[in-house]
Amino acid sequence: DSAHPVGLLLFGRIDGRGSFLNDVWLFDTRTAAWTMLLPHTAQAADASVRPDGRFGHSAITHNSSSEVVIFGGVTDEAVDGGFFNDVLSFSVGTRQWTRHKCSGASPSPRYGHAACRVAESMYVFGGDDSKDDLLNDLWEYALDACMWSEVVSAGGSAPSPRGGPSLVPLGNRLVVFGGNNPAQRQVFDLALRCFDLHRRRWIDLAVGGGDEITRSRTHHAAIPCGGGVLIFGGCGSDYEHLNETVLLRVWP
Repeated sequence: DSAHPVGLLLFGRIDGRGSFLNDVWLFDTRTAAWTMLLPHTAQAADASVRPDGRFGHSAITHNSSSEVVIFGGVTDEAVDGGFFNDVLSFSVGTRQWTRHKCSGASPSPRYGHAACRVAESMYVFGGDDSKDDLLNDLWEYALDACMWSEVVSAGGSAPSPRGGPSLVPLGNRLVVFGGNNPAQRQVFDLALRCFDLHRRRWIDLAVGGGDEITRSRTHHAAIPCGGGVLIFGGCGSDYEHLNETVLLRVWP
C-alpha cells in the first residue's frame, strides 16, 4: 500500500551542475519504476521543515519502514556554514517532513559518517566535520525521545578516525568496515571492528570471504545478511570504482 511501499527511497545529492538537491524519489522494486515524491526546491518559506539540499548525510528507516530519518550532511558553504547535524524524518505515506526537536548534547555537524538502527535507537559513527577533521566518535539517538547521548566505551580500541565507513548491526554488535583518510590518500584495511552494545566495548572480529575482499574500500553500501555483512561497490585503495558484491562471514 502507499503507506508501506516496497522500494528504495532516495533523498538529496549533487547533480551534474554541482547543485545540492533536496528532492525525494521512490524506486518501486516490484515494478522497477521511479516516482518523484517531492521536487527539488530552493529553501524559502518551508525552510524550517524541509531539509536543505545536501549530500553525505545518513538515512535509516523507522516506524515499520513507513518513515525515513536523515542526519547530517553537507551543502554549499553559504548555507548554515555548509555542515549539518540536524535530524528530520520523512513520512512516505503523507510525503511530509518533520524536523526533530533534539535534546541532549548533539554530535558535531558532519558528513560522510555511517548510521544504522538498533531497536528504537539510531547509532552514528565517524565522518568529517566542519574543521575538516576526521572523527571516530559513536553516538546514540533515541528515536522516540529525540535525545542524543555519546556512547562511552568501557574498553577496547575504537576504529581510527575516518570518513565513508559502513556501520552494520549484527545482533547486539555494531560492525564498522572500511572508510578512508583523504588527507593521507588512505583507504582503510580489511579489519572489522565492532562495538558490543551489551559489554559497552570495542572488539575485533575475525572475517572470511572471497578473493574480492582483499580489496579495501570506502563509500560502499553494506547491510546485515545471514549473520554476516553483505557489501557492494565503493572506491578501492587506488580510488578505482568497484562493482563487486561480497559477503563477509563474521566470527566473534
